[in-house]
Amino acid sequence: MQKTKGKANKGITLIALVITIIILIILAGVSINLVLGENGILSKAQTAKKEIEEGEKEEQVILAQAEANMNDKETEYAGIKIPAGMAPTRAKGENTVKEGLVAVDKNGNEWVWIEVPKSKMPANLTFSNKEDYNTLTTALKEYANPYCTQGNSSPNYEWKDEFKDDAVVQNATGLTSEQYEELKEKMLRSVYENGGFWIGRYEAGIEGSTGTDEGSLAKARLKYASIDSNSPKAICQKDAIPYNFIRCREAEKLASAMSPDESKTSSLMFGIQWDLVCKFLEEKSDLESEDINKDSKDWGNFKNVSLTITSNKAKVYITNNIWSSITGNKLGEKLLSTGASEQTKKLNIYDFAGNGWEWTLEHATIKEGVTDSEKSCCVRGGNYTHTSNDSMAVSRARLYGF
Repeated sequence: MQKTKGKANKGITLIALVITIIILIILAGVSINLVLGENGILSKAQTAKKEIEEGEKEEQVILAQAEANMNDKETEYAGIKIPAGMAPTRAKGENTVKEGLVAVDKNGNEWVWIEVPKSKMPANLTFSNKEDYNTLTTALKEYANPYCTQGNSSPNYEWKDEFKDDAVVQNATGLTSEQYEELKEKMLRSVYENGGFWIGRYEAGIEGSTGTDEGSLAKARLKYASIDSNSPKAICQKDAIPYNFIRCREAEKLASAMSPDESKTSSLMFGIQWDLVCKFLEEKSDLESEDINKDSKDWGNFKNVSLTITSNKAKVYITNNIWSSITGNKLGEKLLSTGASEQTKKLNIYDFAGNGWEWTLEHATIKEGVTDSEKSCCVRGGNYTHTSNDSMAVSRARLYGF
């Protein structure tokens, strides 16, 4: 009996074995969930990594802004002239033209350099006559094809950087015919001499709206209102509420005030500049031409696209004139704050496709025999309320009465 009893103590019953296995399975499940679950170790580690990376980027912007405040003369970085009052971030992935060279100005606004190869422009232009401007414009259009001719909202319109009537150009852009022509010629000379131009890294936002507090959310424009001396400035910074409900002439007024250097000019883009950005994205990024002029679903905010929110200060327009903070969710058909999702970034430019329409200084010239108002301006880039193959990145549309 003692021998038998001792032998039993050394063994294990089938029931005990089954219970042991079940406990191990439960423990394994708990361990896996602790590691891989939504609130697991890996998830928290990834979140912490993203927060650290965002913090490092914000720090680099702050440092670049401090440097910009000290730069009272033009400098050079990565072969590109940096205007006075600006400095490169020097951040990894932002410090070469082929990746999307980023600079910050003394006001904290961020800009990306758009390269236009000098080999694609005629040699020896002096701009001593109008013909040189026409020659350069023709060459730029040839280089930027097919984007100069695609994206039209109607076959009855021809889109050009020109106006035929003084009253029309002033009503549309707030500029006289002379000012409009002077601005265009200055832009063309600059592109030719410098081999490109700077554009805002983000859509224009409202000053004071980059936080997640009630004061920031209250900055949102919820209806059309005129721009005056009491209106907030336009900024080009991450997490800002877009400066919407605005007319072209007022957008141009805000844009012209954004230059950090009095010797330089800032403005809304002309149509040819938008087309050149499209060409730059095609040549330097992983985008194909069809992603720009056929369907921009893989890199834009449209109603048929679900975006993962990556910024921890992102905001979204819900309904009933309410802006709210949001993080992590996948969203579609919602207007978002600037730079809310990394899915919308190409060559360090955010929201070029979708989110909000953007004004350009193009004009819809009516073809002969068509009766229509010529007082409308041009918006480009698509909108969150449209589908990605209906209002893609290259798209043009007219807004009547603006």
